[in-house]
Amino acid sequence: MEISVSLLEGQKQSAKFGDLEVISDQSISAGGGAEHPEPFDYFLVSMVLCAGFYARKFCEQREISTEGMTLTQNNENVDENGKKLFSIEINLPDGFPQKYKKALIAAVNTCTVKKVIQAVPEFSVVVK
Repeated sequence: MEISVSLLEGQKQSAKFGDLEVISDQSISAGGGAEHPEPFDYFLVSMVLCAGFYARKFCEQREISTEGMTLTQNNENVDENGKKLFSIEINLPDGFPQKYKKALIAAVNTCTVKKVIQAVPEFSVVVK
């Protein structure tokens, strides 16, 4: 997938891919208007959104209601080198079958975003 980024006014940027567009901005202290999430915020939220997708699919396949289900992600620094701990808490809806708790965790752990991060991707930057 190709993602094309254009620099907009101030510190805003537009990332276009397919028929979709994502706008980012920077905080006021970084010279932006804080009108949209910062790029790193999109990175952080992508993990818990991905987890939510897999949790929903797990429940849909078993005809388990997701009404009232929420996911909460916390991000903490683990050491002085900037290593982070990402923890996701799944708040189960009333009536969620207890026998599926471990299987739900296993399903959420198949999140594509998590797998890419754990595989330690390589990056290449080229100037044309």
